[in-house]
Amino acid sequence: MVGRKIRGAILAMGIGWLGSEAAAQTTWTNDHAVLVINSIDAEGKLTGTYQNSGSQFPCAGIAYPVTGWIDGNVISFSTLRKNPRNCTAVETWAGFIKGDELIVDFIALARDGSETAALRGTDRYRRR
Repeated sequence: MVGRKIRGAILAMGIGWLGSEAAAQTTWTNDHAVLVINSIDAEGKLTGTYQNSGSQFPCAGIAYPVTGWIDGNVISFSTLRKNPRNCTAVETWAGFIKGDELIVDFIALARDGSETAALRGTDRYRRR
């Protein structure tokens, strides 16, 4: 019952459920980042890189490894920045692909000494 409600809500949002619109060697961009999907295996596991851009990010220009999953139009991916240069150390995104748009919610975890903070938001990317 819950699954039908979730699927119904997704369909009501106008986001397709079946069929993957992601492919290996796909690049997604927005005004502050670039996601490159290098590979997607038969099980839907993806690998790639995530790179911030713009002067507001001390880690801009560094491509960090990404792993995640694709299931139809549903996508999730995460990165661990071993040398974050004052960017968040761990970040995870989950959302949907609709045509040439990737719409994801994210949570980014940052540490400052003994303090840990979670930043949340939504990002939109365009296929390049």
